[in-house]
Amino acid sequence: MPTNYPAVSSPKYLLYSHYKALDQVQELGLIPLRLFRVLYPLWRVRVEGRQRIVTEFDELEWHLERGLQEGRFNSVTELATFFGLEQSFVQGLISQARRIGHIAGDDEHLSLTELGLASVEARVRYEQQITSTELYFDALGNAPLSMEHFKIPVLETLPEKTPFQAFYQFDKTWQSDALTRLLNSPEKQRFNLPDEIAAVELLNHEPAYMPAYFIEVRENKPSSLPRLLVFSQVRGLHDAVLEEAVNQDPTVYRALKAKTDSRAESVRRYFERSGLKKDAWYLNENGPWGAQVMVDGQVFLPGSDMEAEESGRLSLRSVGRYALIYDWCIWVMCDDVNIRKQAAAEQLLEWLQSANATPSPVEINRKFASLCQRLSIELLSATDVLALARQKGLTRAAERLEELDEG
Repeated sequence: MPTNYPAVSSPKYLLYSHYKALDQVQELGLIPLRLFRVLYPLWRVRVEGRQRIVTEFDELEWHLERGLQEGRFNSVTELATFFGLEQSFVQGLISQARRIGHIAGDDEHLSLTELGLASVEARVRYEQQITSTELYFDALGNAPLSMEHFKIPVLETLPEKTPFQAFYQFDKTWQSDALTRLLNSPEKQRFNLPDEIAAVELLNHEPAYMPAYFIEVRENKPSSLPRLLVFSQVRGLHDAVLEEAVNQDPTVYRALKAKTDSRAESVRRYFERSGLKKDAWYLNENGPWGAQVMVDGQVFLPGSDMEAEESGRLSLRSVGRYALIYDWCIWVMCDDVNIRKQAAAEQLLEWLQSANATPSPVEINRKFASLCQRLSIELLSATDVLALARQKGLTRAAERLEELDEG
């Protein structure tokens, strides 16, 4: 079952760093244009129904029910006589079969129900039990969400202060036909509704919100039209289910665009507020990686951590990747080769330290080469990067580099 989270004390941390999502966009070979922190609207729907469960049949129980079907017996007396059992004992077994819905009628007029017939034929003990389950539907198109989404924390109410915005309010009512369509779907088990459940009734439906990143992207070609990618906490982060929903609704684009200044104005305002002179940066809106800002090497803050980056300040790790300037994704570059080398080392250590699975030597070398190519520098020395990892106390990154050196 999903875990539901109320508004937290630091709602800024509702989701992982946006850099993870932007790096994935880049790995897909796409150019990110804008990134929006969104509280995605959902319907949490609780339903109740009858579910058929399967248990092992007691051998004698099966023979008694089979006697009703094949032997044409229709009373407790006839069954007890045929099987040579005490009538009171058979009566107890028949009463139990009634309770689980296998047999109908009084002791003198017994018959198998549909559930009893199915059990005898399959030689398994089917039982019906009342069960309830929770379903998620996206509030834009009332499409059901996959089982993967039930592992994601959701918010029952909107936080007061957070960069994540509820761009879409619940101005529509719950559409009951969404549940009907799901009940009739052959794939309903994918959406947390067991195949065996029947006679489903709606208990309640409540709004909820799921933190996500909407990233407007385009292919690296002039004629490419923009579209939205969605990243949430599903496995792999790229959320294709929500993505299909938002790209089908034109109101999403309108709502997002309404809150964004022009790119050039946003970049200018950002650097002015950072106290940088105009000659310390230059914006090229048509760079090889999309909109690109060339920044003087004196601007970057050596040793700044991820929290500083999340607050909007450029750091060494900002060089050679996309920074988020307001909602715009801007590729950051520096003409100082030493800054670019330091940036490559910082990004490599960040990747090695945070990767959950241990990367292979081939993967590490490939990451080395990719970063150096991206930042237009010669291949980094693994020894130098290892020394930096030890200096920063990045134990996991250092261990992985040591293994690479040993290999």
